[in-house]
Amino acid sequence: MIPSEPRPWAACLILAVLSASSAAEDVFREAFEVAGGRPPLEHTWGDVPAAVGCNAVRPGFGVDGSSAALLQVDFPATVPHRLSYWSYRLPEPVPLVPQLETISFRVKANVPVSIKIGLSPFGFIYHGPGVAASPQWQEVRLDHAYDELRRWCEGGQRQAKEAWIQSIIVAVSAAAEARAEIAVAEIAVRGAAGAAQAVTSEAFARRIQRIRVAPISLVWDEGQRTLDATLTALDEAGRLDADLACLPQECVDQPPEAIPGPTSLAIAQKAAQYGMYVVGNLRERDGDQTFVTSFLCDRRGEIVGKYRKSHRLPSEDEIALGDDLPVFATDFGALGLKIGTDHYFPEIDTVLARRGARLVVWSTQPFPCRDEHFFAFALRGRAVQNGLHYAVAQYAGRQGYGGYADRFSWTASWPLGRAQVLDTDGHTLADSGHAGGVALAAIPATRLGGSPRNGGYEADGPFAAIAAPGLPPPPASAGKRAIKAAVIECDTDIDRLLAKLDQCGQQACDIACLWEYVWYANDEQVEKFQTRNQQWLARIAEAAQRNRMNVVIAGELERGFNESIVYDREGREVGRYTKIAQTTSRESKYYRAGDRVGIFDLDFGRICTKICLDVSRHEIDRVAALHQVDLMLLSTQDAGPYSEHIRQRDGHRCVDNGYYLLRAGGRGAECDHRTYIMDPWGMVLAASQFGVHNPPIVTAIDLDNRPKYYEWPKAIRRAGTYPDPVIRGIPAEDRIKMYGRFNRPPAQGDLRAVLLPCRRPELYGPRTDPPGGPQ
Repeated sequence: MIPSEPRPWAACLILAVLSASSAAEDVFREAFEVAGGRPPLEHTWGDVPAAVGCNAVRPGFGVDGSSAALLQVDFPATVPHRLSYWSYRLPEPVPLVPQLETISFRVKANVPVSIKIGLSPFGFIYHGPGVAASPQWQEVRLDHAYDELRRWCEGGQRQAKEAWIQSIIVAVSAAAEARAEIAVAEIAVRGAAGAAQAVTSEAFARRIQRIRVAPISLVWDEGQRTLDATLTALDEAGRLDADLACLPQECVDQPPEAIPGPTSLAIAQKAAQYGMYVVGNLRERDGDQTFVTSFLCDRRGEIVGKYRKSHRLPSEDEIALGDDLPVFATDFGALGLKIGTDHYFPEIDTVLARRGARLVVWSTQPFPCRDEHFFAFALRGRAVQNGLHYAVAQYAGRQGYGGYADRFSWTASWPLGRAQVLDTDGHTLADSGHAGGVALAAIPATRLGGSPRNGGYEADGPFAAIAAPGLPPPPASAGKRAIKAAVIECDTDIDRLLAKLDQCGQQACDIACLWEYVWYANDEQVEKFQTRNQQWLARIAEAAQRNRMNVVIAGELERGFNESIVYDREGREVGRYTKIAQTTSRESKYYRAGDRVGIFDLDFGRICTKICLDVSRHEIDRVAALHQVDLMLLSTQDAGPYSEHIRQRDGHRCVDNGYYLLRAGGRGAECDHRTYIMDPWGMVLAASQFGVHNPPIVTAIDLDNRPKYYEWPKAIRRAGTYPDPVIRGIPAEDRIKMYGRFNRPPAQGDLRAVLLPCRRPELYGPRTDPPGGPQ
């Protein structure tokens, strides 16, 4: 049979289809060609599995024998959502442009699966099509991607030109006590001819865009915290073209009122007048309760969100507390808020970061004992730790009250405060100075962004104590609290090391922290050098006994994985800690990662040990604080990312967690890279010299010399907002001393011991509500 000639219209159709197919191009494609590393998918909402058997890239599991992301999860008996979101976060967000046509992935699963798209900075989740369970590969695809996502944004009253495709979500159907097995391959974003260039051009245009952030420092004095003064400051921020203006805590000194109410609406009108976001803060009346509340006004002057202060100190018992740590969507990204003494609880900052915040506004007022270093040092370190920008709106003092004009005064009068913007390196981007005013920082829009999500501390694993109710038992009373501590930096010669331990003993040291040693290079050497390494450890134990001194050594020592060993004054092994952020190769037959924080009780107090890459898990330090550890011992080979970062990281954790730090490091190339001992104020007490072989670094420590909790007497607190000014009867000649050493409130005990019972761990876990946006 002779085939008939193709009809002209059919040939044209075939040609058109082929032309359209050839014209389409990839904007992004993930083929999962690199195995290992971080899990490819992240659980972001819905039913939490009881167990995750696999979440990794596996060669041979993909289409035609290629690689794929393999997810195996077991669901518990209760699955209220019957759905579990597993997000693939794009390495670089894709701006929404008209040329985008399809978003897809290939899937093979034993349960139904659908596609959802995470859109930042709005926190929207687009709900796309799905497929039934099948042992065969299927494509899950969103067609007409730009039009669909544009309509979704408009439905949420947001503009598509501000939207980014942040994540592609594999939505897995969940059933009680069922196992879901899903293989995902070839995640792709495709568009018409020229789409890739359009995306690149749009991303560049957005990358050079700047967001102007303007925290405001008003004057802390009677007659200064008025609505007129507040509105005038907002006029200044507005005329500086601010995108966000931030006011300090209780920016108007007035009785509590409802929010929305007259004062908050007047502030919101300024937001509308200048087309900027504004964060205000007032005392809020709701029924018979009073809250301290930050409220977010959008560019239209609408109050679109509120955060009620969620933590309080014993002296703040007159205020009620909010029960949430929300993150808000703005057109420049996800925004977190905190207020005043919330600062004492570093969990808040981490939770806000894990819920998507890239910028946190801290609205605050003077604390009873003004000590700017103590707060600023902690905040800079948290910026580094959590990858956050901060806008700090504090109060300034007037001349003679707060000391900013008396910087050389012998009375030691400290400045009251200022407005600042900090970046994710802890550096200052803008500063009003101690005279107050508006600090204006231009932050690249791409460094903000992000969408609200449902993060928090996990309820299980080695850090479960952070989000668990109650506190671990405190350490038993120890007799000796004034000790001598030593750190010994890198010395790879065992005989020199033992000699240095004897030097510590000659100085009557109570504890010595040694470096992170590596005594073998592979599994074969573990066995080859095991006897030698055990002999070296025995000699170190003998040195501990000989010198009546506790000794901690860490590293790849004898068992094939990284650990620390604690010896007591008798040379006995107190215990071992297995490194949680384990750096032993996973290919090693000896590989083992730690499942608990290394906390040990010695005769003078409680210690915690951590090793090198453990610094990437700040949860270790927080668990140590919950156990009221006296000393943190860090044995490390780390030299990065750079010395300033290291000191900020170490110092703020000392401040936030209230411990002394013994850091035994190596000799780095940077002149300020050192081995040192640091106190709970983040100050270095003793350090090695640069570029030489150092003897042991030794210093005396009074373990009971720790930050104190200061509180004005209740009669003074109840008498008015300003505990220090003239109305307190301070003579005119002494007013300059108001925030100096001559006028300090009484100490009411150990700061950490006071703060720990004030934590609210019920707020620190992941949220169960869906992320924001139209559903």
